[in-house]
Amino acid sequence: MHKNSSDRFNIVVIGAGNVAYSLVPIINKAGHNVVQVVGRTPENAQKLAELVKSKYTTNVSDIQVDADVYILAVPDSAILGFSKSLPKLNGIVVHTSGSTSMSVLSSISERFGVFYPFQTFTKGRNISLQDVPICIEASNDTTATTISYLAETIGARAVRMDSSTRQWLHLSGVFSCNFVNHMLAIAQMLAQEQGFSFELIKPLIRETISKALDDNPIDNQTGPAVRGDSETIKKHVAMLSSVDEAIRDLYTDISQSILNFKQSKE
Repeated sequence: MHKNSSDRFNIVVIGAGNVAYSLVPIINKAGHNVVQVVGRTPENAQKLAELVKSKYTTNVSDIQVDADVYILAVPDSAILGFSKSLPKLNGIVVHTSGSTSMSVLSSISERFGVFYPFQTFTKGRNISLQDVPICIEASNDTTATTISYLAETIGARAVRMDSSTRQWLHLSGVFSCNFVNHMLAIAQMLAQEQGFSFELIKPLIRETISKALDDNPIDNQTGPAVRGDSETIKKHVAMLSSVDEAIRDLYTDISQSILNFKQSKE
């Protein structure tokens, strides 16, 4: 199928959430034609479709069946349900999940696969996919080549990856993105509740992330836990006991994990 530099695809995007809202304008800007947006609610589907002057529908029975590529950009929990409701399609069908097997799409098309952008998306926040890895898995080499080409035309880096590795990558993303953000949210909450500005913490956050990216986070751990500073840890535990017991327990567990991690590397 298409893989020449002049090729442009007709694409149907199924979903109108964070991932779809980020991908659709980027795909359109790259010169591909988003011919239809399929969403659960007419408001979201119409709003997304209007961004690229496309058609929209909320009824899977009205899906265009002659597109080149169908991108199923819906939550992981909804992929199986959508795969059962979609008609047989001639084009390539891919989902954007990090933890779902591509085999759930096998009943929709003979050409199917995974198009998983390893990035965090928020509706309304413009984002570039420049050098962002998009993990590619497909039912055959020709399909893999085609969707790899699609990834590269939108500025991303196509990375061939099997399901098992992709699931581990997804898990690493939970730690490096979701859990990190949760820790920052706790820091922000403590700042608000104790009367100092979250702005005071931002230089520390920037340096921490910069150091992790520039060097090796395994060797750059700092803080009372890695130093074995039990007195400071006891003070922090006592402080948190008066604020939130769940956060206190989280602090204790993470501190122990840091210490265990250090000892395992010695």
